[in-house]
Amino acid sequence: MDLFIWSSLTLTFVIWLGGWAVMARLRRVPKTERGAPKPGVKISIIIPARDEEENLSRLLPSISAQEFAPHEIIVVDDQSTDGTAKVAAENGAHVIPGQPLPDGWFGKPWACQQGADAATGEWLFFLDADTELETEALIDIGDLARDTKSVHSICPWHRVERPYEQLSAFFNVIMLLGMNAFTLKGNSARGIGLFGQAMFISREQYDTVGGHRKVRREVLENFKLSQYLANAGFNCRCYLGKGTVKMRMFPGGFGHLVAGWSKGFISGAGYTPRSAMIGISAWLSGLIMMTISLTFLPLASAAAAKVIAILYGLGVAQSLFLFRRAGGFWFVSALLFPIGLVFYQAVFFRALVRKKSGGTVQWKGRDVS
Repeated sequence: MDLFIWSSLTLTFVIWLGGWAVMARLRRVPKTERGAPKPGVKISIIIPARDEEENLSRLLPSISAQEFAPHEIIVVDDQSTDGTAKVAAENGAHVIPGQPLPDGWFGKPWACQQGADAATGEWLFFLDADTELETEALIDIGDLARDTKSVHSICPWHRVERPYEQLSAFFNVIMLLGMNAFTLKGNSARGIGLFGQAMFISREQYDTVGGHRKVRREVLENFKLSQYLANAGFNCRCYLGKGTVKMRMFPGGFGHLVAGWSKGFISGAGYTPRSAMIGISAWLSGLIMMTISLTFLPLASAAAAKVIAILYGLGVAQSLFLFRRAGGFWFVSALLFPIGLVFYQAVFFRALVRKKSGGTVQWKGRDVS
């Protein structure tokens, strides 16, 4: 039994060590120097919004407070039933009444395309309504336009407020790692994706690949769009959002959280590059093995028990490192990472079973299966 335990613990440590390969180059949006000239680029901010009056009441003031003002702010009111249009207009945005959803389109791509068609800026900054900009964010983002060969995207830092939102930790981290942008290979990795919550793309790049028309029937349009952009010769660049863009996800309760993550994670797994999928799977396997190793404690020698405790501590440290870069997750979420891991697995496989059985996923009153 001791030989089995020691072999298992050694393998667990090796997998934990290898897990750092998929998170070796986490990076934020570069900060511009104080006093540097403002970016000489016209930015059109495009916000698709369906029943987003509450979120827009936070996002739009954060845009108005920027030292570097955008060329225009466009809010596409996607058939909302609340005061979305009123809040947008009161905060100085140009409101476009969204047209009825055509056959063959999903809601978000259709709203984004309508906004892009109306935009007159040189660069388009697509923002989800549940995001907010930090101080001087637009100066830093606008400075990215110097790299005209690249499309830039930011994964917003998750602003967590309620206890149930802690269960998003693994989803947020896997969303980060699944872009294949933060591995040891860095920008030289193949198949780098784009975050859809905050995407900064030039008008030339957007028109070259056909815009959102090319991804009109995609739940995670950002993944597919990144493939078209790469094929057209453009680079995809990804950044962590802390200090630049933040978001509040699923404030509507536990059911809202489950439905939200169910909506995209199965599709996202299909688009994730194989190398990233292997790395993520290995990392999760290491955490699972650390959890299982706790069951060895009653049978382990004193030395093995100490090693088990150390390994679990390493898992906690690695989880905390990632959780804190993805959002405002508590230390206890890392300390009790097996709970979040089980929840992630349960939601993922629930969504997978529903997809295989032909079940539907509803989001904001629409079928997004």
